[in-house]
Amino acid sequence: MITESMTTKIVTAAEMPNCYETSKAFLKQGLQRIFTYDIDTNENWLVLYQALYQVYPEYQYALVESATQQMIALGNCIPIAWKGTFEQLPDEGATWAATQMLTDNHSQGHQPNILCAVNIGVLPEYRGRQISSFMLQQMKKIAQVNKLSSLIVPARPTLKHLYPLTPMERYITWQNENGLPFDPWLRTHVKHGANLVGICSKSATIIDTISNWEARVNMRFPETGDYVIPEALSPLTIDFTNNQGTYIEPNVWMHYNLA
Repeated sequence: MITESMTTKIVTAAEMPNCYETSKAFLKQGLQRIFTYDIDTNENWLVLYQALYQVYPEYQYALVESATQQMIALGNCIPIAWKGTFEQLPDEGATWAATQMLTDNHSQGHQPNILCAVNIGVLPEYRGRQISSFMLQQMKKIAQVNKLSSLIVPARPTLKHLYPLTPMERYITWQNENGLPFDPWLRTHVKHGANLVGICSKSATIIDTISNWEARVNMRFPETGDYVIPEALSPLTIDFTNNQGTYIEPNVWMHYNLA
């Protein structure tokens, strides 16, 4: 929980100078190294992430500690036009949402009707205080203020990295003693009113050279095969014939009906 001794405020990118650069620096501290290794050089990622702040600055927000002006939590989300059922949401998860932002032109009559989360992150030293739940509630408020009928979240289960060989289809069926999801982040969503509607099996895909993968995760890969790597939700596939490592991460679609 946010303690009484800590005064904070929510600030949107539209209200915060240099929010894009500050947010990018935040991600380097808050995301797993498999995602941040090339954060300054991956042009495709940079184009998409910068577009969030250029196209929809009012949907990007941060929790800032008043005394230090430090960003301690970050939320990124995108309004999207969606006409299908929520069980039909794309396998590409957050990647789909980000690319949809660039192709879903409002002038073509594609009026957004739902909000899709891209990221909810908390600095490591501030975790365990229910800040992620607070940021999730803020995202729901953003959807409601903008008259969007649903919030969808490609959730990255907190503990799945401890069970990388277990298929996500089985992992999401695990329950605690109260009959709620075993995973803390999925459990948080359910407690806040979300329904688990499916798996986005390709929510993140990283393809890189073998040497870059070795630097990315500080491991050696002596031969072709599948490897368990730190903080990953599924194995990394190494292919020496093509000098390539491929990581495909599954996430879980959660849906909030806000109508």
